[in-house]
Amino acid sequence: MKKRILIIGSVAAALCGGPALALQNVANTSQKGSLLIYPLINVDTEDSSNTLIEISNDQNTAVHVECNYVNERKDRVDFDFHLTGKATYSWEVLTGSGDIAAPLFPSGGTFPGNPAKGELICFATDTAVQNQIAFNHLTGTATVIALADTDATQKKQAFRYNPWSFIARDATGFPAADNTIQGTAGNLQLTGANDGKSYDGCPGYNIVNFMPNGATLDGVKTIDNDLSVVSCNQDLRQDFTLHTTKLKFTLWNVNENSFTGTWICVDSVTSVGLGPGDRSTGLTNGTNFDFSTLRTDNARYQVKGVPSTQCPVVPFGTTEPAGLLGVATSSLALGGDPLESQEVGSTTQGAGLLPGFVLWDTAGTVGFAKHHKTAN
Repeated sequence: MKKRILIIGSVAAALCGGPALALQNVANTSQKGSLLIYPLINVDTEDSSNTLIEISNDQNTAVHVECNYVNERKDRVDFDFHLTGKATYSWEVLTGSGDIAAPLFPSGGTFPGNPAKGELICFATDTAVQNQIAFNHLTGTATVIALADTDATQKKQAFRYNPWSFIARDATGFPAADNTIQGTAGNLQLTGANDGKSYDGCPGYNIVNFMPNGATLDGVKTIDNDLSVVSCNQDLRQDFTLHTTKLKFTLWNVNENSFTGTWICVDSVTSVGLGPGDRSTGLTNGTNFDFSTLRTDNARYQVKGVPSTQCPVVPFGTTEPAGLLGVATSSLALGGDPLESQEVGSTTQGAGLLPGFVLWDTAGTVGFAKHHKTAN
């Protein structure tokens, strides 16, 4: 018995001496939550694109949900709806048709970017839309489709991804009780703190495994890669403050050789073309994503949102560190096709933790009614 106690004690001491075992308190794409962020919405007419949204309630009781579209040029529109117990509501973004009366995706804005691409952010509120609340039963999907991809052998394409999900936490770090008002109205704190006011924190950086542009492996050739990414510093208010960061990339090939010096200055929602045919303006050393540079059929990259003096003051202002949420996509040629056969995509993988926030106009905020549209 003494020997057994000694062994158990030694194991406990070893565990205590290593990294601390903590509750999961960072957003991911496999859990239910009170806040869902979809980093890629696409209604671009170039490929007759559209995005189908699903949001589900895995609880027996109903909840009110506030949603916000923001396009890459920072135009935005918000709407809300009542999601009944165990229900799933879906709609398509291009026309807003479906189970709710969703507004059209915003098409204006004054900042650089594609107005037909952007993000969707949804979270649980009280029925008066005055406070964000804990309701850790929301899940969803986004299906990005193209009905007329003119530069592909397969004109009709689609892929699906899960949104990033944030749990509202109580003072012990566990999921907060349903309908608990979470923090100050209009300010979702994404810190992972055990204070009864916060939501899960954001990944400190993202990891993507990918085939380099131009690489071929067993009949699969990668034409190009892209990254749709949003920061965790989100200001959804009508009178918003622009939040910007520098995306800093580090790449590794199969031989564990690292490649640095790739970066681009961005704001809170953007798509970055990483391929030679659609490489984003402002991406420094973008050839690091090419097979001609990496020289292996597979590779991975890490991307972080960091402050930088390299970003021009106009239009980026003062850049800041930012947690990131991403969807990585690739155009593939399959089985010897001379052109793109399929566009595939999946969410990035997160690691580490950085704090963030979501600011929004509550029902009591001046200007709220101007573009607030209630869904049925």
